[in-house]
Amino acid sequence: MKFKLITFAFLAFSISPLFAQTNNIVERGFACSINDGYSMRDVVEVARNFEWSEDAAPAVVIFRSAVAVAGEFQNNWDFVFASYYPSYADMVEKRGVFLNRSGGRTGLGLSDVATCGDRVRISNMQFASQSEGGPPAFSLAASFVCELNGDTFADALNRASGAEQAFGSNARASVTRRAFGGPTIQNNSQVEIRVGFPNAADFGTGMDAIQQSTPPANAMTCSGGSMWAQYLIHSRNN
Repeated sequence: MKFKLITFAFLAFSISPLFAQTNNIVERGFACSINDGYSMRDVVEVARNFEWSEDAAPAVVIFRSAVAVAGEFQNNWDFVFASYYPSYADMVEKRGVFLNRSGGRTGLGLSDVATCGDRVRISNMQFASQSEGGPPAFSLAASFVCELNGDTFADALNRASGAEQAFGSNARASVTRRAFGGPTIQNNSQVEIRVGFPNAADFGTGMDAIQQSTPPANAMTCSGGSMWAQYLIHSRNN
C-alpha cells in the first residue's frame, strides 16, 4: 500500500452552479492508483456506470488525474477521488447512509480497476466568483499551494479573483483550506488556489496569458503549480 500524500487540488470550474446557495462547500478526497492492466479511461468508465443512490451520493464526484503535479504525488498515486457536499450536515447525512448500506454488488467495481488509500482529507472551499452553466464531462485545472504568511482567507479569495482575470474570462478560481486530515500544519496558515478551465483550448490560452501578468503584491507565497485532467463522474443535477 502506498501512503505518501500531498495537498489535493479540487475542481474550481465545474461545480459552482450546483452550490449557488452556499458560501462554503465541503470537499472530501483521497488518493488512488490505477491497477495494472487498466487505464484512467477504464477507471472513469467503471465509475460513471455506478448506480448512485440519491440518499447517499455526494452532490458532485470528480476524478482528478495527475498530469504534472508538484511534489511526490505521481511517485505514489495516479488520481484523486474528490466528493463535494453543500454543507457538513449534508456530508454527515450522506456518509452515514453510505456506511450503513448492505453489502454485495453486481458488475465491475472501482476496486477492480484502482486501489485507493485510507487517508481522507476534508476541506472548506469557496469560489472567487459565481458562474452559470453545468459541469463539463472533462476539464483541465492548475493548482497552487500558498502560505498565508499573515494574510487572511479573504485576502486569498481576492488573489484568486485576480487570478481569474489574469487567466482569462473562462477561468474559474476557488480557494480551499483544510479542515481535517493530511499532514499537520498550523491552523489557517495554508490555502490552495485552484483555477479550472472548461476545455484544453482555454487552459492553453489562459496559461499563455498568465505569463504576461505580474502577481499581486501581498504576503502570500505560492509553490510551483500542478496540472490536472478532471473527469466528472457524478452530479445530482444529471
